[in-house]
Amino acid sequence: MRAVRVHAYHEDPTIDDIPEPTIQGPLDVIIKVGGAGVCRTDLHIINGDWAEAMAPELPYVIGHENAGWVHEIGEGVTNVA
Repeated sequence: MRAVRVHAYHEDPTIDDIPEPTIQGPLDVIIKVGGAGVCRTDLHIINGDWAEAMAPELPYVIGHENAGWVHEIGEGVTNVA
């Protein structure tokens, strides 16, 4: 799959091919993203503003303003299908 990742602070993120996510635990949900946006949090991560407080491991996949469809659920998920 393709993902936008930050490899270094204060540099433009890149679009990389990364492995498809897999269910790791019983409460995991995998979404097939239909649309994604950028929010101020993403810009803070790119700028390294929260590097000390949050310490995201680089490379870091940005983007959490997403919409899509449930693709797969863990065995303990009961509220989405």
